Amino acid sequence: MNSGVRFLLALPIILFAPCSSADAQNELILNKLTEWNDAAPAPGDELIKFAVSKTVGELYSQTATCMGADIIINKVEPATADRYAFDGRINGTLRNAWFVTVQLANCESAPVRFMVLQQADASLKAIRVNRGTSYAWESLIADTFLQARLGADVALKRKGLSCRAEEKAALGILRISSEEPDLGPVRFGIRYTGSWIEIWPIELCGHTVEVAVAFTADGDGGAYSRIASEMTRVLP
Repeated sequence: MNSGVRFLLALPIILFAPCSSADAQNELILNKLTEWNDAAPAPGDELIKFAVSKTVGELYSQTATCMGADIIINKVEPATADRYAFDGRINGTLRNAWFVTVQLANCESAPVRFMVLQQADASLKAIRVNRGTSYAWESLIADTFLQARLGADVALKRKGLSCRAEEKAALGILRISSEEPDLGPVRFGIRYTGSWIEIWPIELCGHTVEVAVAFTADGDGGAYSRIASEMTRVLP
């Protein structure tokens, strides 16, 4: 499957000059993102843990060992350039956002990444981004999930396994398969340059399909994606 998914962070033309792939880290854009982060720095660990714990309680309510699980923060990094956070900052509904990677002791064996949103009234809300390890940011994962689901459907059909389109699918524990030498650093939650491949386990119809998703940053705050069908496999 060679179809791609791409999105752009559109900046108001009255504020910024256009940004091209050749100028991925546009100085005006990065200066504005820095200004926003200086105005709304990351909250303390205890406030972050409280926001995350509320979401954990909702997501894992059926898992006894997850109730009251100890939350160990591994990493906190700005997510301001993610489309959801960026748009929220522009329209005034958000002050800032951060990607927070945690370990949930006695609950999840893999790290779990959340997006902690600081709303206009300074209150915090956490949403789960993914389990496992991924370079894709929240809005990119959301944009790519349907494509990965379709890739899983194709892989099942090739094995002679049927699955109705309306069946729900769940995203398993993600992992990085490979990255190219040109992969750029994280800048406010996203990568502006480079390519990488991730393995996305799609759980549906009683099967798990490890879908290989190849990403290439587009230089404008988005990314192209395609399903690497030659690397995609149905687990026994």
